[in-house]
Amino acid sequence: MGRYGRLLGNTAIFAIGSFSSKLLVFFMLRYYTSMLTPAEFGISDRITTTCNLLMPFVMLSINEAILRFAMDRSVSRSQVFTIGIRTVLAGFVVFIAACPILLAIDMLAPYTLIIYAYVLFGMLKSVCAQFVRSLGYVRLFAFDGFFATFTTIGLNILFLSGLHWGLYGYVGSIIGSNVLSILFLFWVARLGRYLEFSRPDPQLFRQMLRYSVPLIPTTMFWWIVSASDRYMVTWFCGDTAAGMLATAHKIPSLLTIVSAIFYQAWQISAVSESGKGRSSSEFYSETYDYYLTLLFLAGSGIMMLIQPITRILYAPSYYESWQYVPFLVVGEIFSSLVTFLGSFYMVSKRNATVPVAICAGALVNIGLNLLLIPRAGVLGASFATLISCLVAFAIRAADIRRLVEIDLRLLPTACSFLLLMVQGALLMKMTERVMLVQMGMFALMLLLNLRAVVRLFFGLLGQLHAARE
Repeated sequence: MGRYGRLLGNTAIFAIGSFSSKLLVFFMLRYYTSMLTPAEFGISDRITTTCNLLMPFVMLSINEAILRFAMDRSVSRSQVFTIGIRTVLAGFVVFIAACPILLAIDMLAPYTLIIYAYVLFGMLKSVCAQFVRSLGYVRLFAFDGFFATFTTIGLNILFLSGLHWGLYGYVGSIIGSNVLSILFLFWVARLGRYLEFSRPDPQLFRQMLRYSVPLIPTTMFWWIVSASDRYMVTWFCGDTAAGMLATAHKIPSLLTIVSAIFYQAWQISAVSESGKGRSSSEFYSETYDYYLTLLFLAGSGIMMLIQPITRILYAPSYYESWQYVPFLVVGEIFSSLVTFLGSFYMVSKRNATVPVAICAGALVNIGLNLLLIPRAGVLGASFATLISCLVAFAIRAADIRRLVEIDLRLLPTACSFLLLMVQGALLMKMTERVMLVQMGMFALMLLLNLRAVVRLFFGLLGQLHAARE
């Protein structure tokens, strides 16, 4: 199978296993917003966001190193997996010692125990899943995502409707799903055979840490860009406003789902195609072009449908959250582009400059949040997220040229960005014939990117034809 065929095939597998299940969770929003008040939703979002920030620090981002090093055939996979598990457990012991710090933070202290459970099983799940993907078990990796989604939903219904545990049931269902997923992967992939009880190779351990540790500040800065506004909104505006912002983030998460599915397949292809000179550069540029086009078209489509989607999926008390979505959609597009370009650091195993772009975006985000949230509330927070993602993209786009020759299509990107901003402004200002105008804006976006759309369409037809033969 050719390189585009492999990328397309892996993307399709991840899409079948992940998109359908993640889409199901998206449609569960009506249920969640009916079972939880905006304040409860905001608190549960704060708990999960905090845990997702803590995990890379506790396990030193070793899950990222597992994917990269286990794909290297010159390295013992058993050693890689053993180092990953031991790092997680050692880090968790240190994390337990930090319990007084959590108890001193008023917004987190009542939820300390559930935070510890979430972090431990979340880390173990991440290590197991990344290792399974590095082994080439892409179908199993995708199915595990599907399995985890259904167990989460099942536990949600049990904990929220059956036991009436409120926000504890919402967060507890995620923890329970992670536990079941770990057991499932150990059983099906027989991960126990990769665990070694002898002392791991210290040189390999140092190499993995040199790769993973520079990613920790990247995660922290991404958290600042994407999630710190929820804490600031809570501080300035209260839990209900924070719940509205958390709800608004769910619609752009459709883009996150699509980009994450593609990125999982792309990481494998990017490593496989590295070191092939001009052929690699052409492959990287063409793939980026298609990815860029799909992101802007998806963003324009989501913006066109924001209002009807919100009416269908959310309880009436959450409806006003749609007005915060346009800025978040545009920000998510550039966040996805930053993540895509970050794959080239993984290919080269050069992560030293990875945090630079995200650090700049994080500083901009903090400054704008402090300036805008007191004046514009949740809308100011969403605009701050957009600007910080733009800054991060600009810096990373300039830096990535050191590692790879790639056409970033900056002029089409700027035109698509401006068109999307106009579409968002019209959506927020107009009260009549909104859908008609939005359909026209989507058509303009399609026309602007028509060349890439046509190439992608015929490329897909060619791959399907080749697959039949």
